[in-house]
Amino acid sequence: MKERLKEALAAFHRYNDVENAAAAEEFMAIFADIGAKRGLGSAAPEVQSEIKRLQDYITGHFYTCSDEILLGLGEMYAAGGEFTENIDVAGGTGTAAFTADAIRVYCKKQPCEKPLHNV
Repeated sequence: MKERLKEALAAFHRYNDVENAAAAEEFMAIFADIGAKRGLGSAAPEVQSEIKRLQDYITGHFYTCSDEILLGLGEMYAAGGEFTENIDVAGGTGTAAFTADAIRVYCKKQPCEKPLHNV
């Protein structure tokens, strides 16, 4: 976990303030796209492709986002507080919980580096 934190901090400092703001905006746009697909159900291929896009975006811009990490992020997204609020603002009420559900579906279909827990 310490290595992931170092990787995330290094990625953050690699960009200037304008680039970090643009990355945050692009990141939240992914949640807007996920939210727009809530009516399809969390297992819909269109939703699952958005979850892959989310994982790939995190890996490409912040740190390596394994399936295990993605599952943990999904739990954080739906746990309430600032993460949930921001995601729900971007994608509509319920998007954070829907994203967490879709992540669980996604990770069950993907070969994981480590066994999944609580899924």
